[in-house]
This record gives sequence, structure tokens and C-alpha cells, in this order.
Amino acid sequence: MNSTNDFLKEVDSLAVRVLDDIHTPADMDRLSHLLLASSQARSRYAELMIQDSMLHWETSEVAEFEQPVQEAISFPSPPLVASIAAAVVAVFGVWLLKNDTSKVENGHVASNTVYVPATPQTASLSGGDPDRQVVKATDPKATEDTALAVLEVDGKSPFTRSAEARNEARRGIRILDDKKRFADGGLFQFHGEVIGWNREEHLSVPAEQGILPLEGDDMIKLSRMSIDVPGQSAESSETLRVLDLRDVSRKEDDPGLRLSTSVYFNQGVGLAHGSTEFSVTVHAISSSEGVDRSIGHKQSSINSDLNPATWEELASDFEIPDGTDYLLVALNARKEGSQALLPDFGGHYADQLRLNLILGENESLPL
Repeated sequence: MNSTNDFLKEVDSLAVRVLDDIHTPADMDRLSHLLLASSQARSRYAELMIQDSMLHWETSEVAEFEQPVQEAISFPSPPLVASIAAAVVAVFGVWLLKNDTSKVENGHVASNTVYVPATPQTASLSGGDPDRQVVKATDPKATEDTALAVLEVDGKSPFTRSAEARNEARRGIRILDDKKRFADGGLFQFHGEVIGWNREEHLSVPAEQGILPLEGDDMIKLSRMSIDVPGQSAESSETLRVLDLRDVSRKEDDPGLRLSTSVYFNQGVGLAHGSTEFSVTVHAISSSEGVDRSIGHKQSSINSDLNPATWEELASDFEIPDGTDYLLVALNARKEGSQALLPDFGGHYADQLRLNLILGENESLPL
């Protein structure tokens, strides 16, 4: 009995350190080992998560909430992996309740949003095209800002599924269009004939989670991942740059434009130490009559390694179509499989984002 009590007390202590965000990598390793080794430890961990979640939930401003039915989870002994996966799904449901309360991280609101796949009703917003327009999430914090112009985007990237990333893009377009040089949340920049809205500084953090910036003192931190439980996937997206190309693209002697991008990615060590698919999304936007519409896009991806001491570079080129008024550049992170259902402790980072606008064959404009 004493041995069992000591065992559960250690689970309690480690869980409290995790909830208070004062845990160390050694604490996470030990807690993971205990949860893998004992169904009793997993049950105790889930109970603690429920208690903590209920305390936070009482103060949240969620309009509707349906209490999940607590059901006993059976853990078959063979195979062990199936047992762990079942426990993870149970704990994850509780974790969503805890983290749904708004948290301010680095000056912006982050949330764990459960993504709802597209339906015929959402597709009808764009005339029946399932790959165009907006797929709205159920989280009130992630709904579209109706005060901004409509943004229609194509593709299946995390950017097209993130209402928050699209809202930032729409806001950036309006800032550039209205020439609001001192708007909050980013920097208004001049690059010759190109004006840009840059959010990197707003998303920058120093070294954390065992990750050191590739260069300098800061790096970009992507927002907390939204999770699609039925699809066993998790993803996040951040709009980093909005570029006003109207003065460049409308020239009669336009030789053709191309955007060259380069960025480095890294991830911290979490409960599920699996690879992450990082990507860069570029959208060419034509703006008219209150509608900002994508007329071309490209997503380039790379899978991260499992070493937080190394950074992986992703470089790509994008041919800018005629009629482009604005360019949107977003960074994305995505996980798939059972690892995507675990709490996002590790963090996902980017550094040294480089953009070059290629005009013709010999002229390059750093952005």
C-alpha cells in the first residue's frame, strides 16, 4: 500500500508541475515513463486533468458547453501501444477543456481549437468549390472578423483552415491599403516601391524549450496547434508578411515577378517526440470591390528531424501571376497520427525568414 501511495504521489507531483508550467525536461521524461507503465497512473493523471479543467472552465466565457460523459476506459493488455493510445485520447479531451480558456502568449491570443471539416454548407459560401473560401471553426475566438473585407483563398494548407491566420492577412491588407503606419501587432515597412506589413517581431521569443535561435537573440514561435480529433491531426498557421505589390505589378513594362523564400524550422521536445511537417504558404491576392481573392498560391513543405539542436531549411520560389495586388506569406506546422492528439508542450519555431522579390533576370529586391 505504501508503495502504491508513493507511486501516485509522484504522479500527482509531476502533474502539478506540468499544470503550473514549472516542469523540466527530466520531469516530462519521468511522467511519460510512469504513464506508459501503469494504467493506474493514467487514470490518476486523467482525474487531475479533469479537476484542473473544471476549475478553469468555471471562469471561461464560452457560450455553450456540453459536459462529456465520463466513461470507464478499458485498457487491453496486448498490445501496449493500443492501451497508451486509448489513454491519450481520454486525457486529450480533458486537456482541450483546460486550454480553451484564452491565453495570451507573446502578445497574441492562442487557443486549442477543434477543427470541423468542410461540409456542403461551408462549401456553398464559394459557389460549391470545396477548396475555396473559409472553413469556420467552432471556437468563438477563431471566427471570421466580419468588419474586414472578404478573403477567398484556395488550397488545402493549414493557412486556409485557420480563421485567425486569415484574419491577420485581411487585417494586414487593410493596414497597407489605409497606410496605417503605426498599427499594433506588426511593423509597417518600405522596400523601394514595395510596402510591407511584418509580424515577425510580434511573434518573436528568446530561447525556450531547449531551442536556441539560429542567429541573434530571437526566433519566431508559431501559435498553439488546433486539433482535429476525428482526423487525428493538429496544425497551426501564422501570417508573417503581407506585401503591397500594386506599384510594381501594374507597370506596363513589367518583366514578370517571382518571390524567392527561405526559412529555417525547428521543434521542441514534447510528449510525442515525432516529426512535424513545416510549410510556407504564399498567396497572390487580387483586391476589388471589397473582396480579396487568391489568384495563385503555392505551399512548400519539409519534415523536421527529431533533434532540437538542428534547424532545417526550406527554400522555394513562387511565380507571381499578373494582376497581383498583395502577397500573403504564412508559416505552418502540422502533425498527423496519434501523436497529434497529445498536448502541445514542445513548441514549433522558425528563424531567418528571407524574402526576395525577383524583377526580371538581374534585379532582386530584399523584403
